[in-house]
Amino acid sequence: AVAWEAGKPLVIEEVDVAPPQKLEVRLKILFNALCRTDVQTPLFPRILGHEAAGIVESVGEGVTDLKPGDHVLPVFTGECKECRHCKSEESNMCDLLRINTDRGVMLNDGKTRFSKNGQPIYHFVGTSTFSEYTVAHVGSVVKINPAAPLDKVFILSCGLSTGMGAALNVAKPKKGSTVAVFGLGAVGLAACEGARMAGASRIICVDLNPKRFVEAKKFGLTEFVNPNDHEKPVQEVIAEMTDGGVDRSIECTGDVDAMISAFECVHDGWGVAVLVGVPGKDASFKTHPMKLLSERTLKGAFYGTYKPRSDLPSLVEKYMNKEIQVEKFITHQVTLSEINKAFDYMLKGEGVCKKCLARLVRSFVARGQTPLFPRIYGHEAGGIVESVGEGVTDLQPGDHVLPVFTGECKECRHCKSEESNMCDLLRINTDRGVMLNDGKSRFSKNGQPIYHFLGTSTFSEYTVAHVGSIAKINPAAPLDKVCVLSCGISTGMGATLNVAKPKKGSTVAVFGLGAVGLAACEGARMAGASRIIGVDLNPNRFSDAKKFGVTEFVNPKDHKKPVQEVIAEMTDGGVDRSIECTGNVNAMISAFECVHDGWGVAVLVGVPNKDDAFKTHPVNLLNERTLKGTFFGNYKPRSDLPSVVEKYMNKELEIEKFITHEVPFSEINKAFDYMLKGEGLRCIIRMEG
Repeated sequence: AVAWEAGKPLVIEEVDVAPPQKLEVRLKILFNALCRTDVQTPLFPRILGHEAAGIVESVGEGVTDLKPGDHVLPVFTGECKECRHCKSEESNMCDLLRINTDRGVMLNDGKTRFSKNGQPIYHFVGTSTFSEYTVAHVGSVVKINPAAPLDKVFILSCGLSTGMGAALNVAKPKKGSTVAVFGLGAVGLAACEGARMAGASRIICVDLNPKRFVEAKKFGLTEFVNPNDHEKPVQEVIAEMTDGGVDRSIECTGDVDAMISAFECVHDGWGVAVLVGVPGKDASFKTHPMKLLSERTLKGAFYGTYKPRSDLPSLVEKYMNKEIQVEKFITHQVTLSEINKAFDYMLKGEGVCKKCLARLVRSFVARGQTPLFPRIYGHEAGGIVESVGEGVTDLQPGDHVLPVFTGECKECRHCKSEESNMCDLLRINTDRGVMLNDGKSRFSKNGQPIYHFLGTSTFSEYTVAHVGSIAKINPAAPLDKVCVLSCGISTGMGATLNVAKPKKGSTVAVFGLGAVGLAACEGARMAGASRIIGVDLNPNRFSDAKKFGVTEFVNPKDHKKPVQEVIAEMTDGGVDRSIECTGNVNAMISAFECVHDGWGVAVLVGVPNKDDAFKTHPVNLLNERTLKGTFFGNYKPRSDLPSVVEKYMNKELEIEKFITHEVPFSEINKAFDYMLKGEGLRCIIRMEG
């Protein structure tokens, strides 16, 4: 079935199919399916098709693990088993055989194996399965159990694996969790099937076609939402349905607005959104960075992160063992001569069709971010308990403590979750200036109330805080050192160790070399990173940054190209991990776009302006990069800070190098000057003069 030109029906032709060359295999194709990718081709004439099953007819030189007669699935994205991606446990995006819709020739010699009357006919995504015989690179051919029925398992070679893998391998919903799936085509229904297999208690599906709801129930769907039925954004509808948002969402349409909705409908603290659908070339993903900093995670998935040759055989076995039901994805059957009818079914959304076509810190006050006066500021401190109120049982007078701007009540969903530290009761709130108990302030002067700040107000010799915002620590720890662990140092270090999690020998880029950024560098050093690239506009910071493990320095002003391109060139495609600590939205975008496809993870730490918008092309996510936000380094204050203090006591953590100045309380404004001029990192303010 040859596509001679754009917008015209395919034509059934007799063509010549040349023998396989080195590392190539010629296949006899028996069953095919259609996919929307088959209508997105820029090259003609061409033989399309990429979701199929067949039998090896002959093999070329160097092919050792396939032989004539083997039952196989050709796959649009291959696995050479030699490149960095194939050898990585985190990626399936083979450098050699990654999907390429533009290439129409074989890798071996740059020529096509198809022709008609001497005219070359181009290949499509390395498979071209709309032909009784085709030639593919051996790395794009998966050998499977010969007992598996090819007229069923062929649909595992593209969409079904893509959707199901996005759920099982990337979103990874826990048993009893809530999942939203956007788009109820074959890929979306496969994502529902994956959520059902994982044990999700609620599967909420979003689609503009209400006719799809009945069919979707077969795949585990429990509720249906049509955005056209609501006046408010669908992410708000879902948040109301689920008490704040779903645990996981999977976007399978490729529509950028659906991608944004899928991300913004997941719950803060632990929500994970996975993007699967392929967007338009001019699409731009846009959201406020605070949506990320509230500990949501945004991931892209390519082919469900399955490595084709390594993983597909086991999926076929799952079908053989009745763990996967593929029959319900097959709704129509046509012959090759009726292939254009199958395209009509697909483009009209009338089912999925089989055989020839088949399927389904800075202190906040320093930035003017406080709306309330008069007020006592301060939130990074160490002190001693003077007295306790009614009901306080785990603290007593004399205890050494760190007050923390974000608390841990130990009772709410976030505190009980292993994935979140964003306590519902005691989460950071810059607007609240009173105590939770009675809505009043504990500070006053001549009868006039003075408001609290972040529940701590530590710029006072005495302060009052909720017990959930007080971390009890080892009394042997020097308070004039460990006080800096109650905010910025833990934030940066935790962003690296708890969220980015670089492996030993990996490459890390840190944007912003203030105290938080240097703490992120320190975390990378502790994790064993081999290269730590510091990015800052102030070249004077490089010298000090070396103390924290920084090996290279990049000043964006020194380059004519975007800094993400500079870093990609320095690191052969991108760093393994990046941490953004400035709050500048352009730095956030650069930090994300500088990580390597396939396994790169970018973590956002810096607090953005309220009108900022994070923008990137969705393909940057679909290439299996991960974008995460973190809050206080994902540490639970009362549960985790005592162990961070112990790291210092055990000399695993050096915090003295963060302390560059010291002033008495009476000179507190001098400390602000040091900070605002960028002169130093942390200034200790001694309250006793």
